Amino acid sequence: MSHRTHLYLLATTPSKLLNINLASRRFPAFHTSIAPIITNTISLFDLARIPSGNGSSETRDMSTAANASNTPMPIVHPTIQSIRSMRKSLNPAVSVGFVPTMGALHEGHLSLARAARSQNDVVVASIFVNPAQFLQGEDLDKYPRQLEKDVELLREVGVDHVFAPASDTMYRENHVTYVEPMFPAGTLSWSGNDRHKALQYSTTHKCLLWSKDAAQCVLIRRITDDLDMDVNINIMDTVREEDGLAMSSRNAYLTADERERAPVIYKALCAAREVFESRLARGLEEVTADDLRDVVNNVLQTESLIKEIQYIAVDDLEQMRPLETVGSEGCIISLACILGSVRLIDNIVLR
Repeated sequence: MSHRTHLYLLATTPSKLLNINLASRRFPAFHTSIAPIITNTISLFDLARIPSGNGSSETRDMSTAANASNTPMPIVHPTIQSIRSMRKSLNPAVSVGFVPTMGALHEGHLSLARAARSQNDVVVASIFVNPAQFLQGEDLDKYPRQLEKDVELLREVGVDHVFAPASDTMYRENHVTYVEPMFPAGTLSWSGNDRHKALQYSTTHKCLLWSKDAAQCVLIRRITDDLDMDVNINIMDTVREEDGLAMSSRNAYLTADERERAPVIYKALCAAREVFESRLARGLEEVTADDLRDVVNNVLQTESLIKEIQYIAVDDLEQMRPLETVGSEGCIISLACILGSVRLIDNIVLR
């Protein structure tokens, strides 16, 4: 019998994004203490060398991460063999929830893990800083890596296993096979290779993601549908700070002044939503995408710390195809910009 996987993601708005079943999307709390069932794994206490995100190895004494709490530490799997062995050891009837991350965890990630915990017998999280998700000149080398801290945070929300491979584990020497969906020109170009491989290794039932990166959510759903993977994709709302800024590991790069001004990004998206809703309320059947982009751009331009607006996209909800006009079917507006020296992304769904 095959195992069904549940992938958990975060979405920016209530559970209508991308027609994905969001009911099972995040962090349920079944049993917070599941006895270790794997023999071919490396426990947190035995782990002396953890591969770093760039593929090298660094010595880590992780015994200090042990906590006297009744909730056991997650078992850390740095190899594909280990995570596969764990999964094969489970009864086929056991449900598994999977939360993929790049580490440097915040409340958004933890909300996914809680949802997975409450809805599954076993919860697996991954921590992998994927070099394929960084463009040349981006912050791959300085991206925060804090494995001990992240594992402790995952323990607190009841995660059972952590898949923490090195780059050269996921992309071995002579690696030539990638998952590259053939979306229409001008739409998605992001590679889902690492997520696809992690889903294979963990063979989960539910995979949880959050929709701050809207393209990623569309892409993962497309991959699992096209390859007939027995996985439930669960997208959760983007978790925001009180002032509206989307939670992100990159927020830690912001200076105090930049952090104070960063909510202008969400303010710009909300301004576009107000225009869209007001025009449809007045009886107009549609709004041009150019008008919506102009609204977002104009608000962003009021902030001097916005050094570059990389894109403002108005796309359909199913395939992320660019739209010229938006009617009652709605759209998703997504953007990326450089605030100070930090690249931030966000999006909003209009319906």
